[in-house]
Parts: sequence; C-alpha cells; structure tokens
Amino acid sequence: MILVIIIFFIAIIGAFGMLLFRAWEIRTLRFNTEEEIQITRKGLSFRDIEKIILFTIKHVIQGIVLFFVKVWFLLITKIKFLIQNKLPKVNKFFQKKPATDSRKISFVERAVLESRIKIKRVKEKIKKEHEEKEEEIKENIEVDKIL
Repeated sequence: MILVIIIFFIAIIGAFGMLLFRAWEIRTLRFNTEEEIQITRKGLSFRDIEKIILFTIKHVIQGIVLFFVKVWFLLITKIKFLIQNKLPKVNKFFQKKPATDSRKISFVERAVLESRIKIKRVKEKIKKEHEEKEEEIKENIEVDKIL
C-alpha cells in the first residue's frame, strides 16, 4: 500500500514538473505550435487515445478488485483466528457437531452386509479349491513325467 502511495506521489510530481516546463516554454516562446499540432494529429488518433484509456481503466479496476479480495481474505482469516483463540465460547457455538448415528442397522442393511461377507467367503473358498486343483494337476504331470 505504501508503494502505491509513493508511486502516486512520484506521478503527481512528474505531471507537475511537465506542466511547469510547458509553462516555461510558453513564457519564453521556445516552442512551435504548428509543428507540434501536426505531429500530435498524425501520431496519436482519437481511437489510440481511447484504447490507451480503456487499457488503463481495465488495469485499475483489476487492481482495485484484487486489493479488495486480498483484504477480504485477510479479514476472514484474522476473524477466524480471533474467534478460535480469544473467544472459545463463540467458537464452540459455530463448530459443527459430529453426526452421531445412534439408530440401529436396519434389517435390509444387515442382510446386505451379511451377503457381502458370505460372498467374500465363497470367493475365497473357490480360489482355494482352484489352487488345490492346479497343484494336484501339476503333481500328476510331474509324476507322469517320472514314470
């Protein structure tokens, strides 16, 4: 924030200096009005000035929005910190209470859970049987090779 104020004052002092220089040129008649008017008309059109102004306004508005967003987030975090540390009663009031499900498991839910457990057991049993059969087949093949 201090940097923005310093830049603002430097810009104001620069603009004031330019005006003083221009006033000095006018008083001492050290400028040629016709050449300067032609140069400004050829080099800088109204459309160019409009683009420059719109570009500058866009950046100024973005800067203002970002400044307010930054201040908002800083304010929110400081308020949260204050409430958590300095005002524990208020913090307890706004804290979410853990959801305790004191209801019993319904008949359908219990049936589904039991079915899942039974399915897992059957899968394990099938895997074991399949592995045993593969081992028996391998043993039989080895025995046949030996004989």
